[in-house]
Amino acid sequence: MAEVINRYASADLFMPDDLHRVIREHVGVNQPFARQIDAWWIGFCLGVRHGQTRPLPAPDKRVKFMDGAVLSSDPWRIIHLELVAVGLRGEEILTRPREVMQLATEHANYGLEMLVNALTGQNEPTLALMNFLDPAQL
Repeated sequence: MAEVINRYASADLFMPDDLHRVIREHVGVNQPFARQIDAWWIGFCLGVRHGQTRPLPAPDKRVKFMDGAVLSSDPWRIIHLELVAVGLRGEEILTRPREVMQLATEHANYGLEMLVNALTGQNEPTLALMNFLDPAQL
């Protein structure tokens, strides 16, 4: 299999500050997410699934949680990201990596809001997440 090139390695990954505060509480051992990128990715998928976006807020209301180099740790994410971008905006978007990341971030922001709503106030957040992500519920 050919090596996947990460054109997004230098891109910054952001979350709205209000959502990041909740998500980071649910990352780690015995938590629903091993890494923040995992929560961001599920948020991205939910945003795409629902066809909804949430714009990134002003710089003082957002948090850089990682850079795009993290995508190289799971190369399939790059392929998935690009397939979604092509499906939504056409093949020419691949010549504009910043636009690809903006599209992904706006979908992720919408989905992260859904995740935060599902996790807030839950005694068993992993179970709550599993129930929330049940295909019959989506």
